[in-house]
Amino acid sequence: MTLDAVDRRILRLLQSDGKLSYQEIGEAVGLSAPAAFQRVRKLESSGAITGYHARVAPAALDRAVLAFIEAVPDGAVDQGLLRRWHKTPAIQECHRLSGTDRFLLKVRCGSQADLVELVDAVRRAGCAVRTEIALETEFERWTVG
Repeated sequence: MTLDAVDRRILRLLQSDGKLSYQEIGEAVGLSAPAAFQRVRKLESSGAITGYHARVAPAALDRAVLAFIEAVPDGAVDQGLLRRWHKTPAIQECHRLSGTDRFLLKVRCGSQADLVELVDAVRRAGCAVRTEIALETEFERWTVG
C-alpha cells in the first residue's frame, strides 16, 4: 500500500493516542470526521494498522523481569516450536537473526524462577541458549516513524 502524507500523519497521531476520536483526527489532518473514519478503515484493511492496544506497566501484571534469550536450534527450525513460543505469554517478541538459524526472544517473567523455567523449556526444545537479564530499561519506543 502506498501511503500519502495524510495517511502517515494519521498513523503518527494514532500511535501517540489510539483513543482519538475521528473528529479529533480529522481536525488534526484537515478532514471531516467521516473522511477520517474512511481513512482509518482503509489503513486497517490494508494492514498498515494492525491493532489497538493499551500500554500496560509490566509490573502491574507481575512481569517485572525483562530478559533477552538467544536461542539456537540444534537442527532445522521446527514450525511447531515457533507456534509454541507464540503461545507462551512470557515471550513478547521473537526475531529470526541473520546468519545461522538463531532467534532473539524478548521475554517478561514474574520472577527469576519463572525465567529459569522458561530458559529450561527452550533448552528442552533442542536449543542452545544464552540469556541476558535487563537491569533497567532506559527507554522503550512504542512508535514507528
